Amino acid sequence: MGDLFSKICVSALIFLLFFSSELQAKRVKEGEPVKIDFNPALEGGVPTLEIAPLPQGNNSTGKIVITAYAWEGREIILKKETISGRVPFTMELPTRGQDDILGVRVEQSDTNGKVTKMAEWRAMYFKKGRALDYKGSPLLKRPRDFKKYWREAKEKLALVPMNPKIEPVPEKNTATGCLYKVTLNSYWNIPIVCWYYVPKDIDPLHPEASKKRYPAIQVMPGWGAEEPPIDRTAQGFITLSLNPRNHGPSKDFFKTPVDHHLWNIDIPEDYYYRAGFMDCRRGIDFLSSRPEVNARKIGVEGGSQGGALALAMGALDERIACVCSNVPYISNFPDFIRLGTLGSSAVYKQYMERPDIGERVKKTLSYVDIANLAPDIKVPTLICVGAQDPVCPPLNGIVALNRIPKGVPKRLFIDKDAEHEVPDTMRAENNAWHEKYLKH
Repeated sequence: MGDLFSKICVSALIFLLFFSSELQAKRVKEGEPVKIDFNPALEGGVPTLEIAPLPQGNNSTGKIVITAYAWEGREIILKKETISGRVPFTMELPTRGQDDILGVRVEQSDTNGKVTKMAEWRAMYFKKGRALDYKGSPLLKRPRDFKKYWREAKEKLALVPMNPKIEPVPEKNTATGCLYKVTLNSYWNIPIVCWYYVPKDIDPLHPEASKKRYPAIQVMPGWGAEEPPIDRTAQGFITLSLNPRNHGPSKDFFKTPVDHHLWNIDIPEDYYYRAGFMDCRRGIDFLSSRPEVNARKIGVEGGSQGGALALAMGALDERIACVCSNVPYISNFPDFIRLGTLGSSAVYKQYMERPDIGERVKKTLSYVDIANLAPDIKVPTLICVGAQDPVCPPLNGIVALNRIPKGVPKRLFIDKDAEHEVPDTMRAENNAWHEKYLKH
């Protein structure tokens, strides 16, 4: 049963990360009678649920059951309400008069009694204060050898010659840019594959001819996905779309025998994300070495897992000029595993509670927890979150941002309508951040 549950959670996460453009439709799926919105009350107050008619005026809801609960590793039911044909409907989640995790689940029951879950969210409730000021659980601590762990990883990477192989992909050239496939030797001497878009006046195969240096952006993928070629040459940027091991074409050289986020999860020195973070640093090695790149103007960007990788690079690589992180993953683990209702949070929780390896798993994750890395970020950092995200709840990004040292330029952007996605609102914020910190 546990393995099946893990597979279900992982499958859900894969769907969410591969099809992020479709996620906004989740709350208004074909066949569902209403639009469902959640407000986690990040600025104080009590989380609320709203159910509204569809824009075309279909008010028929059938039978919808709303369950509000407190979460303590199990549900403590606080209120159940059934609505039938009466929308709009608004519920302020009941509280127990204390700091708490409050949850709400919405289910639809058809005429045959079949129950289908439509949506579920959890949020932190603070009796006094705001989630926006929260810096994380008291359990969120760095191991004593945290700095050594990452110093040694970087030293091991430095011993591996990069040996870049650059190959043109002329069929993907655009009006303003040319694409190249770049293969780099990385951590443990394992190759990774990247896509490199440069302006047409640049020839990476003959770097001595390069007369101009451009700002560059390294973009990293969501969970299990390929980071495809991204052309921003029209905006004046070189881009490196990096695929860490077990992602996209890098799978040709290294594929984990289990889902990558669980690979060696009880062995801190050999855990996937230690190697994956070093793969991303190898991409910065490449960009910094290129004569066509302005090495003082390198930014990083990504969504979900890519958002975590971007923040990790801000902490682990002093060459980064700015960070754009969208709906970040693997952050604030003590709360993440309690707040997520979709994706892999439940699988992490399952591994952390195993009697045989649980303590080692907790230690491993404490090294890669983005909120633990955040105090080492010293460059301008933008974090975008979706208020309704059930996969990487907004506190993942909020806690990380609040742990970045004072004095570092930083911005939190909240899309109140966004679930686990990178909508146009976030992309516009990313573009403005890069313009500000990579071009001036």
